[in-house]
Amino acid sequence: MPAPKRSAIGDADASRMAPPVPSVAPAPAAEGSHLSTEVNNGASPLGPSAPQDSKVLLVASPGSPGRNRQLFLASVTPQAMTCDLRTALVGLGIKHNLVGIVIAIFPTQKGPPARRHIFIMDSCGVTGVTVWNGDVQKFPKDVLGSVITITRASVSAFQGKKSLVLSKESVVAVSNDGQCPMSQWWQSLACQPPMPLTSALNAADNSIINIFGIVAFVSTETKEVNGQVRMVTSVHMASPTVRFQLRGWDLDPATLHRIEELRDSVVQVRRVRVTSFADNKIGEILDSARGTSFEIFYDDALTQFWTE
Repeated sequence: MPAPKRSAIGDADASRMAPPVPSVAPAPAAEGSHLSTEVNNGASPLGPSAPQDSKVLLVASPGSPGRNRQLFLASVTPQAMTCDLRTALVGLGIKHNLVGIVIAIFPTQKGPPARRHIFIMDSCGVTGVTVWNGDVQKFPKDVLGSVITITRASVSAFQGKKSLVLSKESVVAVSNDGQCPMSQWWQSLACQPPMPLTSALNAADNSIINIFGIVAFVSTETKEVNGQVRMVTSVHMASPTVRFQLRGWDLDPATLHRIEELRDSVVQVRRVRVTSFADNKIGEILDSARGTSFEIFYDDALTQFWTE
């Protein structure tokens, strides 16, 4: 028996009696999410989208772990650093402590205020710093090769280059303690085998090297530097293939006498600072008890060369 047909009026009544179905709006994209589907312009999605009823959380990648903690601690506790400033933190209120060896002292600028630039070295690198006012007197020539300790210094950055800066809070101390690790490291440099003069010409600026060669010629002249008359001594060293010049400023009479005694001899020179002058590599003499030393060196080939 066929089923009875429902009238159109009955269907209309049923539709009025049925409860309304709520419309579901598409879930908004999570903030910071880079996954989007361009529908209007026909671009395909980057991947299958998650169902709207699935609870998928898009979490942004965290920053460098511990960075905020490191910056906070650096602002309240001075950080130990090396002479390689590339790894030093830069920021307002961040202070640093540094221990190194004094390898260069430049003439005093009377100012006001009085200031003096020095170079400091450790096993990681070399950096320069300007000392001011009362600290200027702590750096006579005989502290070359001594240990310097700087506390509560800052690091500034300008055009991508970092530099060490002292403030009124900074403390500078110079020590001649030969038993501290930094001093022992400095002493160990003098025990390294000397290199020939050809290798010295390829050494990096501000490196400390030991060399050997013939003391061929010694000259002394006076020069005016920043209004001060200074005496510069040049020691010309020779080998069969190259020449290398050593230079010293206001050398002690005992040092000059020692160099003159070694003229025309094969000599080993310990702890020379390499620098450049007029596009030529030269060696700076560190004229102090813990600096450069001159000693007889035995090399039959050089001796034979100088007597021929």
